[in-house]
Amino acid sequence: MTAKLYKLVITGIFNAGKTTFVNTLSDIEVVNTDKTVSHLDEASIKPTTTIALDYGNVKIDDNVNVHLFGTPGQVRFDFMRDILAKGMDGFVFLIDSTDSKNLSKATETLALFKKNTNIPYILVANKADLNGLSIAEIRKQLNLTEDQPLVSCNALDKDSASAVVKQLVAIIEENS
Repeated sequence: MTAKLYKLVITGIFNAGKTTFVNTLSDIEVVNTDKTVSHLDEASIKPTTTIALDYGNVKIDDNVNVHLFGTPGQVRFDFMRDILAKGMDGFVFLIDSTDSKNLSKATETLALFKKNTNIPYILVANKADLNGLSIAEIRKQLNLTEDQPLVSCNALDKDSASAVVKQLVAIIEENS
């Protein structure tokens, strides 16, 4: 039996944890395009940022193999999201649960990413290991319905990141 192959895009705004998520989960050495951050306000948060993509691959089990494509988070690289989204089976949208001031920016980015598509996705409150907003608080602030999948995750933890991908794959398979 041939393994099912899925293309998942890992997206979100700057510093949501996309690169970390792909690095933690990938079974292969990740291809990344990190460069030094050029905007001073962002450089105070972290020294590098993805400018094109992160690519990794993870085998979920003997029957499921997943290509992981991490998008850039900076607005000036938004065009890469559209390129990476072509042919995707689903996407993971990471939200930094410790950064409540950027929730509106995350909402705007999610709306742009979802445009013209009915692709399955899952919202992920990342950095759940830190003191941040609860799932209920995020759900309320983003005005999400109860049927919208929103889960907490620690992108530094392989089991946590793997659980997110497994849940999204289950949603994709349920909808196919």
